[in-house]
Amino acid sequence: MNLMKKIYLHARCAVYRALYAISRKKPLQFSLELAMAYEQLGFYFRSARIYYRVLREYPKDPRGYYGIAILYDNNKQYEKAIPWYKKALEVNPEFVPAWFFLANAVYETGDKQQSIECYRKVISLAPSNFWAYNNLGSILEEMDQNTEALQYFRKALEIIPGHHKALFNIGVVLSKMGYEQKAQEYYWDSIRGYNRYPYSFLNLSLLYKKEKQLDRAIVVISEGIRCNPNASFLYYNRACYLAIAGHVDDAFVDVVRAAKLNPSYISYAEKDEDLESVRKLPGYEALKKLLWQDQKDE
Repeated sequence: MNLMKKIYLHARCAVYRALYAISRKKPLQFSLELAMAYEQLGFYFRSARIYYRVLREYPKDPRGYYGIAILYDNNKQYEKAIPWYKKALEVNPEFVPAWFFLANAVYETGDKQQSIECYRKVISLAPSNFWAYNNLGSILEEMDQNTEALQYFRKALEIIPGHHKALFNIGVVLSKMGYEQKAQEYYWDSIRGYNRYPYSFLNLSLLYKKEKQLDRAIVVISEGIRCNPNASFLYYNRACYLAIAGHVDDAFVDVVRAAKLNPSYISYAEKDEDLESVRKLPGYEALKKLLWQDQKDE
C-alpha cells in the first residue's frame, strides 16, 4: 500500500470513528465504512468487532455477515468465509457481492461446479457483471469446455470492449482449439490494451517458439520484460529461447535474473532440456551454489 493511500485510509478512519463515537445508535453506513477502512489497514480485530456489532443491531442486513466473510476471505481462510457468505444470502438471496465472492471461495476449495452455479446466479441478478462472465469462462476453460468458455469471454468483451483479460482468455481458448494464428491476434490485442499483464507476452512468445520463430519470440518476451521487469517467468523463458538460439551466455544471465526474483527457478533450470547448454558453462555450478546460499540466508 502506498503512502498516500495509507494517509487517506487513516483520515477516513478518523472521520468515521468520530461520527461513530458521538452516535448513540451507530448508523449502519458509518459502521460499515469504518470496518472496511480498518480492514484495508490490516486492523482485522477492530474491523471484526464492528461487523459483529452490526450483526447485533442490524441482523436483517446482509452486509455484516458479508463483511466477516471478506475478512476470512482476504486471509485465504475460504472454508471459514463460506458459511458467512451463505448467512448473508439467507438474509438477502439477491445480494450479488455475496454470490460473487462465494463463487470465488468455493472455487478456491476445489468445488468448481458450485462455483459455476454461483457465477451463473450473479449473471442472472447482474447481467452486466464483467468479472462473472470472465471468471465463469476461465473455469469452463480449465474443464476443457472450450466452446462454452469462448461464449462467456465474448460476452465479457461486449460489456467491457478491449479488456485485456478477456482478450487474453480468448487467445488461450483459441490456441487450445488449434486456431493459433487467431490466438496470436488476441494476444497482441491484449498487449496493446494493457502491456502490464505479462502472461500475454509469455503466451504469444510460446506460440512463436512453437512455430520455430525464435527471433520473434525473443523480441516479444523482451518487450514483456521491459514492461514487466519483475516477472521472473519472462526472464526464465527468454533464457530458454536464447539457449536454443545459441546465445548461451545471454541465457545464463537471464537464468540468474529469474532465480534472483524467484529461487525456485534454480530447480527448474536443473531439469529443463532447453537449458542443457547453460548447465555446461564453467561458472554454472558455482553460481547455483551461490544462489542456493542466498536463498538460505534469506
